[in-house]
Amino acid sequence: MGEWSIMLMSAFWFGILTSISPCPLATNVAAISYISKGVQSPSKVIFTGLAYTLGRMLSYLALGVILVGSLLSAVSLSVVLQKYMNLLLGPILILVGMFLLELLTLRLPGKGDLIETLKGKINPQGYV
Repeated sequence: MGEWSIMLMSAFWFGILTSISPCPLATNVAAISYISKGVQSPSKVIFTGLAYTLGRMLSYLALGVILVGSLLSAVSLSVVLQKYMNLLLGPILILVGMFLLELLTLRLPGKGDLIETLKGKINPQGYV
């Protein structure tokens, strides 16, 4: 067996183990029951379930790409951090201290709660 086939088989096996572990299994069941409660036809339930599955796969893929990319660039990042972080650390700590003492406040534009606004816009479609 080649090195690639061992890596692919182990990734496939870890995916299977992750999908049947208790936490993701309960999350998947809860998500499918939530998205299927507002949909009337069985074909739309299947479509929303497939959309959920595809979205979860894409998010795990993006997370994997970010993690592998960050691990591969760790050496060059450490050189940059060792060179410039001591210059940035002082101002960053001063700003964090000012936020903690409430000398500075962060006002974000927008109306009301962002999560509730998005939920109201997205939920009627049912797919997202």
